[in-house]
Amino acid sequence: MKKMISALLAAAIAIPAAAMPAAPVFAAGSIGQSDSELTSLLSELKIMTGDGTGDFYLDSYVTRAEMTKVAVASSSYKNTVAAGLQFSPFSDVRGSFWGAPYIQAAVSAGIVEGYIDGTFKPDGTVTYEEAVTMMLKVLGYTNSDFGVSYPYGQVGMAQNLDMTDGMDASIGEPLTRRDVAKLVCNTLETRMKDSTSDLIAIHDCQIVEDVTIIASQDEDSSLSSDEISTSGGKYKISGDFDRAYVGTTGDMVVKNGKTVIAFMSDDENLSERYVIYSTLNDSILCYSEGNNTALHQFDISGATTCYRSSTAYTYSQLSASMEMGDIIRIHYKDNGEIDYINYSEGTVEGPIKVTSDSWMDSFETDSSTKIVREGNIVSADSIQVNDIIYYSEALNMILAYTTKVTGVYESASPSKDAPSSVTISGVTYELEGASAFNDLSSGGSFNYGDTITVLLGRDGKKIAGVAGTDTASAVSSQVGYQISTGRKNFSNADGTEYSSYYVTIVTADGTEYTYPTTGDRSSLTGRVVRATLRDGVASVGALTNSSLSGYVSYENMKIGTRNVSKDVKILDVASEYNDSSILYTKTFMQRIDGLTLSESQVCYYNTDSNGDISELILRSVTGDMYKYGVITTAYSADGAGVTRMDVDGAVYTSSTFRNLALGAGVRVGMDGTGAIESAVQLPSYGGSVNELTSTYALIGSTKYTLSDKVAVYERRDISNFSKISLNDAVNGDYTYTCYYDKAEDRGGRIRVIIAVPK
Repeated sequence: MKKMISALLAAAIAIPAAAMPAAPVFAAGSIGQSDSELTSLLSELKIMTGDGTGDFYLDSYVTRAEMTKVAVASSSYKNTVAAGLQFSPFSDVRGSFWGAPYIQAAVSAGIVEGYIDGTFKPDGTVTYEEAVTMMLKVLGYTNSDFGVSYPYGQVGMAQNLDMTDGMDASIGEPLTRRDVAKLVCNTLETRMKDSTSDLIAIHDCQIVEDVTIIASQDEDSSLSSDEISTSGGKYKISGDFDRAYVGTTGDMVVKNGKTVIAFMSDDENLSERYVIYSTLNDSILCYSEGNNTALHQFDISGATTCYRSSTAYTYSQLSASMEMGDIIRIHYKDNGEIDYINYSEGTVEGPIKVTSDSWMDSFETDSSTKIVREGNIVSADSIQVNDIIYYSEALNMILAYTTKVTGVYESASPSKDAPSSVTISGVTYELEGASAFNDLSSGGSFNYGDTITVLLGRDGKKIAGVAGTDTASAVSSQVGYQISTGRKNFSNADGTEYSSYYVTIVTADGTEYTYPTTGDRSSLTGRVVRATLRDGVASVGALTNSSLSGYVSYENMKIGTRNVSKDVKILDVASEYNDSSILYTKTFMQRIDGLTLSESQVCYYNTDSNGDISELILRSVTGDMYKYGVITTAYSADGAGVTRMDVDGAVYTSSTFRNLALGAGVRVGMDGTGAIESAVQLPSYGGSVNELTSTYALIGSTKYTLSDKVAVYERRDISNFSKISLNDAVNGDYTYTCYYDKAEDRGGRIRVIIAVPK
């Protein structure tokens, strides 16, 4: 902390202009802070004031009179200076001399002494030992505390009190303003004699150490313009407080317990603001604020502390809400690892539906504005009618999106007069922006039961507009895997309800759509179908299996000899038997990398304009659509009793599933109500687990990959299981049994780990 105060106060000592034409006495600190940051504290404490130009002279020497003024201004005698009193106890100090009142106050307080000949030598340069002695006396020490061996007693005591930290001078040498400032700073943080308080307390100030500046009004709108939120609470700030300190940790000086008058960051450099471009599972892609040329990637663990406004979350809790154009600051530990993040929502204008070539007039842009359409940098003439566009000023970037969904307009909530969300073919979307509201409210041209094409905004979940009526009336189709059918109520254009058959299909991107049909299509459940919409009703027909097989290479983006789009959408489906529920999960090329797909495992694929596979529906490849747990109670040998299973920490009881072993891992399939429809006991790997990490288990000499959602249970006794985290298992002292669903080269993973304390 001494280092911090030294840097803050190593600025200047106030000297009246008449006494010193060069004006200020001390210049800026030595570790990179600006003059304004340094002088704000010293001005507040009335220890220094700068001249009109803001210049300071750190390398100039300090006179005895100047040092006396500094000592008095730093001490509890600061208010005893009689500025108008023209009196001096020394023959060489005239009463009219600017320093006479300070010298008189210092003599009365026992801070300074003259020479044996009755002089003070006010213009003589102060030496190291003289300045140290003055500041020791400011703390309340007297000559009797130092012993008779001047100046070694004084210097030794000052060194023991850390008052001379950072100073370059030694005994007999004159002091520069830089050294005097460091001495004063260190002394302010030194305990006064026979007191429990540091010297700075006499200025109604305290030093609060290791504080994180969490937010100003820029990050937390609930704060007023003169407030900041810190890890130590909320404080007032002055108007010149540097908001670049947000996101950093350091020490602050607080006046009267409520106002921050100075802050010194522990960082050598202030944190930089970044603008989010995209978020991934464990990283953020972003640009430096105001610079959209160099893209940065920051790898972040889900447990990383992330401040939003003035509240601490984890990155995993906030990452889903982070959007392009939002602002982050990243703070690092000394070892270079990310310590914490400050996150705030950015200002993004839009959405605007493009209706003509004059769309650029919607925003204040210039030739440096970057235009990005669906992730690709394009020219302005690439923007098309019915694109949805936004503008991020922080990125100086136009963001254009093209995702469209065609379906039946089923309902609006809370009402069609004032909708905040609408349901299109069974999927509910929030509305974003005036265009979508105007199109889909009572004042718009669309009625319940209409087949419409809606335009999704930047998060892919909100409707930002509706395509024109010519598109809405056109025939459209959707390919997906039919997962259910039945009868339900739909709305007519006038709002009245009618009953109709329906089908629900899930598309390759994992979205479910529900369409009214003219008849019962239950025979198509469990098959890939094409639903063709006309006048609000779907005709549904099965599609024949696509012929595709081969080795999956994520590195080359290929399946067999076929190229795969980098944006491919992949769905994996499964069902246990004919009448059981259809289970499905979205998956990715990385997940199926290295597998060899057979034709029977590929239900459907589609290609884009380049001939690359853009959509893929698989059957029972990954097993990730199931849930996994442990059997905690099994049927007795005579067939009596029930089976209990702990699945994701929830306990399920069944009298249906038998022949399951107590303590074994289990794979379960659940229906739409959360009831277990199937339960299959998992096999376990034999041999000792020699190493367990966050990604694999080393059993014998072979590494087996863990599921990213592996279920880990601690077994206390034969039927007492408690779900624990994988991290606890990795770092604990256990023996392990690993259960898997199928061989790894067929898409299997370790699904359940039973950890038994040694």
